[in-house]
Amino acid sequence: MDNNLRREIAAWRYQMIAGVVNRAAPLKSGEVTAYFHEMSQKDWRIPGSSKTRVSVRTLERYKHLYLQGGFDALLPVVTPKRGSLVPKEALEAAKALRLERPERGVEQIIFTLEQTGAVEKGILYPSTLSRWFRSQNLIRHKIQSKDKPYGFRRFEADAPHRLWQCDFQLTLYLPDPLHSGRKRKVKLCLILDDYSRYVVHAQFFWNEKMPVLEETLKKAIEKHSIPVQFYCDNGPVFSGKHLEHICSRLGIRLSHSTVYRPQGRGYVKKSVM
Repeated sequence: MDNNLRREIAAWRYQMIAGVVNRAAPLKSGEVTAYFHEMSQKDWRIPGSSKTRVSVRTLERYKHLYLQGGFDALLPVVTPKRGSLVPKEALEAAKALRLERPERGVEQIIFTLEQTGAVEKGILYPSTLSRWFRSQNLIRHKIQSKDKPYGFRRFEADAPHRLWQCDFQLTLYLPDPLHSGRKRKVKLCLILDDYSRYVVHAQFFWNEKMPVLEETLKKAIEKHSIPVQFYCDNGPVFSGKHLEHICSRLGIRLSHSTVYRPQGRGYVKKSVM
């Protein structure tokens, strides 16, 4: 197990217990047990594992490790383990293809991966990919059913800087400094406090890559201190493991909106209109 995977696993473990350890007022023993029981009933994408559930006992162990030694105590112990023949990057590419168009069949996805060079021919079998899709809850009919009507409930943080929302927005076009006579789209990276609707920081950039998000979050923290929770969508810059690692190191609970459900980030959208 390499160090990147160990840090990814540790960051995931922290996010599982963040609702307990990242609180101004500690929970009572019964409340902690109830919280862990609720978390154990959900399906999760566990880094480095095909399992989708985690037990209450395991969550209690994560909590104990974190309270004893902080983030580094959540790093898994390195043990010899035979790696998978299918590269992780190929599985992530297959996941992106399935989410982009759920109607794609397994054979079609494998064909696309082989044609683009994401995986060598003959390494990835339909049965293997189908089994992996089931373990990740990426079954076609379940993804397509998310387009059905659904309802919402109102939500608002109970105090300032308890919850920050972040998103990118295409707002305008400016002259391209590298190509005279051309215009280039500019992206606004904006972080909003959920309780007050106050923009803690916003800045224009030419792209929406990780260094851009890092700079925006850093400036917001420098001005207003560290928030309790950071809420964003599932875009590449937000779903990367680097952001998860940053939030875990700073003691921030990272959460994402449901895939294909942008309505949960309405505050940010309205603030730039």
